[in-house]
Amino acid sequence: MGTSKIKLHKKIYWVLIILSIVIDYIFYSVIEDQFSLFFLVCFSGIPFLLFATGCFGLLWPKIKPEGDDEVYISHSLIIGFLFIIMFFIHVWIILPSICPEFGTLLGV
Repeated sequence: MGTSKIKLHKKIYWVLIILSIVIDYIFYSVIEDQFSLFFLVCFSGIPFLLFATGCFGLLWPKIKPEGDDEVYISHSLIIGFLFIIMFFIHVWIILPSICPEFGTLLGV
């Protein structure tokens, strides 16, 4: 029973990752011209959330803390570092590919 539940969870997390990629492809390649730039930039958080949830769910068994307080502190730092990396990928790679003028819109 335990392994089938774990396999189901892995499938769900993989579905979330694939769904985020499909949503990205559809909204930012196929029907991109039908939406305003403001909507596309704001909506980009949805696929990012799905992707981050899927990645975190798949990585959780490998980084799950067990032990005393030092383990929990290091676990929090690892998770924070993981989300910072995914956030920077989203802001500095994905958003500029969606909107080439993204830096000028931010005033950078």
